[in-house]
Amino acid sequence: MFPFILLNNDEYSAEFPEQLGSKQKYWLKNKGKSYLFKIGRPGTGENWAENIAAELAELLKLPHAHYDLVIWRGHKGVLSPNIVPDDGHLILGNELLSNIYTEYTRDNDRREPEHTLERIYNLLMDAKIGLPADYDLTGNAIITAYDVFLGYLLLDTWISNQDRHHENWGIIQDSNGQRHLAPTFDHAASMGQNEKDDVREDRLKTKDNRRNISAYVEKARSAIYESNTAKKPLLTLELFEEAARKSPKAARIWLDELQKISINTCQNLFDRLPPDEITPVGKEFALEMLILNKKRLLNAKKP
Repeated sequence: MFPFILLNNDEYSAEFPEQLGSKQKYWLKNKGKSYLFKIGRPGTGENWAENIAAELAELLKLPHAHYDLVIWRGHKGVLSPNIVPDDGHLILGNELLSNIYTEYTRDNDRREPEHTLERIYNLLMDAKIGLPADYDLTGNAIITAYDVFLGYLLLDTWISNQDRHHENWGIIQDSNGQRHLAPTFDHAASMGQNEKDDVREDRLKTKDNRRNISAYVEKARSAIYESNTAKKPLLTLELFEEAARKSPKAARIWLDELQKISINTCQNLFDRLPPDEITPVGKEFALEMLILNKKRLLNAKKP
């Protein structure tokens, strides 16, 4: 089970609120370690989506932030150990890119046309940016930080995460100036967690090919653009296909990992959620999304 853990208010003390992002967040301290507590918005499944997405990332063998379902001071949310070591700091994508490209607007929200795949590729192919720290990739073709980021894009496509904007990825720099790609984090905007059950049920049952769940997953759009003149960001599958062409060996590694994951394994993850956290139709809808997106990825244009 993934039960909600009741945090002791005396043991987990609030340091300060986190300003980034749209959700209510607090940095908590326990036994000298920092944790980020995020409160899922009412009427959404942000808590379970964050929890399940991290478990799916684990199945894909991706470096990722860990999320536990918790209750703190009466609020339900997810708790994540700080991914940044004590001697390091996180530099987000908008800061990294605005330091290189003078026209880049780092303060824009997710709709930033300067946030392009080509710029991310050029940045993460820099040999000075290493693989995520303590991440064992022995024996495969994952060589560069970009190769790992490509795995993040596969995860986004699989779970229909539409929130890979320029503050939802970054690098970690340690006290010696060494830079490493940060683990993937913040996946709550995925698996249809914000849909109402009547909408889910309608999309699952309708014979209208414009409204069914297949059409729904095909519309999932990333927050990364093909070029700075594009009017809309790329669809999640389009983005993965474009990104895969830049590193085909790495793409095949991640696709092979996806191929190994059965729907029963995914079903077991959802079955471990508290029964009042996700409805049966919410579970069916999310699982069907994973089935369809896996098929789309494996049938996509081969890199």
